Amino acid sequence: MQNWGLLSLLFLCGSGAFGLTHVTYTGEASKDNKVIYLEHHDAQYDDSEKLLTATTVYETPEGKPLAKIVSDFSNSLTVPTHTIENFRTGNIQGLRWDGNKIVLFDHDKGKDERTKILESSDSDRILVGCQGLNYYLLGNLDAKNPDQTVKLRFLIPGKLDYYDFNLKMVNESPPGIINFEVAIQNWFLRIFAPKLYIKYDKVKKHIIWYKGLSNIPDEKGDLQNVTIDYKYDSAKN
Repeated sequence: MQNWGLLSLLFLCGSGAFGLTHVTYTGEASKDNKVIYLEHHDAQYDDSEKLLTATTVYETPEGKPLAKIVSDFSNSLTVPTHTIENFRTGNIQGLRWDGNKIVLFDHDKGKDERTKILESSDSDRILVGCQGLNYYLLGNLDAKNPDQTVKLRFLIPGKLDYYDFNLKMVNESPPGIINFEVAIQNWFLRIFAPKLYIKYDKVKKHIIWYKGLSNIPDEKGDLQNVTIDYKYDSAKN
């Protein structure tokens, strides 16, 4: 079983600029002031500005592929259908919908697929998976106020489980830059990173910075903390 794709999938699988049909950008993940991997993002929208799909490719600074995530938002913005492929191990995991039920799946190379079915209405928290929270925030930046806490339940296919988080807007500083922090409720993950920190450009509707747990394990397969800076490459109508 691969515990791949944990926390920063909340934010780091994709981002976009509303009103465009195609957006690409890059994230540079650093640890101890050294870039350790790159993220290449591609988000596509239809003519009505509805998000359709998002693809993220992870690679080493030397260009060696690490992983790929593909999401489809046709069924849900916060809980998209998605697959996460780990090129290091051959593991494929993700989420699919079966009517109103959510199916988490995890498939290690050479083994049978494991699944778990969840009811989408079982929780009073906002259910999120993969890119879901990022796009939820992008669409609601103007509605977020300091001291407002949003309760989240993040679905984790590799665990066939979920973790709970509390998200809070900290402030808008400097003007136009929205700062969020996410408090992790799981005791084990809190050992590694009690909180995650995210910055959004309110005007351009971009995620611009992230600090916290990475969804790419280190060379030993262990959790690691990173800082990620985002650079927007192109936008096409």
